Amino acid sequence: RTERETYIGSKVFNSIFDYGPLLAQKKFPVLQQHFLGWFVKTSKPVFHMDRANFMDFSVPQRGNTRFMYVLPLSSTEALVEYTLFSKEVLPITEYEKEIAAYLEDRLSGAEYEILEREKGNIPMSCYNFNVYNSKNLMNIGVAGGWAKPSSGYTFMRTHRKTEKLIQFLKRDPPLDRFFQKNRFWYYDLLLLDILDRDNSKGQTIFGSIFRHCPPQTVFKFLDEDTNLWEDLKIIASCPKKEFITALFRRIF
Repeated sequence: RTERETYIGSKVFNSIFDYGPLLAQKKFPVLQQHFLGWFVKTSKPVFHMDRANFMDFSVPQRGNTRFMYVLPLSSTEALVEYTLFSKEVLPITEYEKEIAAYLEDRLSGAEYEILEREKGNIPMSCYNFNVYNSKNLMNIGVAGGWAKPSSGYTFMRTHRKTEKLIQFLKRDPPLDRFFQKNRFWYYDLLLLDILDRDNSKGQTIFGSIFRHCPPQTVFKFLDEDTNLWEDLKIIASCPKKEFITALFRRIF
């Protein structure tokens, strides 16, 4: 229902997300991936078009999981984004202060201008969003829990889930049968349990994975495209104590 019309459909797909029900439950931890980015243009070439900085944890962590992305658009233009995995968001000025300090340290004295700004917030939780689906109603995208719980990645997951959803709809089953857990859901749950108890552990965990595994394997794992043998390599690269403790807490 809107102010002007009432619409009726045999199948309804909703992408309007509400944090309320997610925060009201206590079974699963809820973190937020929140970020602010500047599209900058520099006075001289400083960026490498064939090189992106992915999860740069060299920034002060301040008790959280904090990192920078640098995604070049040309040798003089890039998106520089400050990102956190934490429970609480920051004042806008704090994100911008960290980006300015990062650029001052990295640009070797080059001047820059801010062309555009962007910001966002993605829920990180293994909560079962399917409880709000029904025979003829399906929540999709972030509202449907399609964001990857441990990383917030949503775009590629939505693309893949949409492909599966098309084939699913051709069989015309009840919409609440689409949701399925896989082994990656359990991996994500343990990581979120760790970060929920000690939000500073992100740098240690991700740093260990990237030190011991080829980036191609890490990206495949984050895309949930690895086989079981590759999963074991990723798991073996993680700090053992934290994950074993988290596993025992979940079991008992």
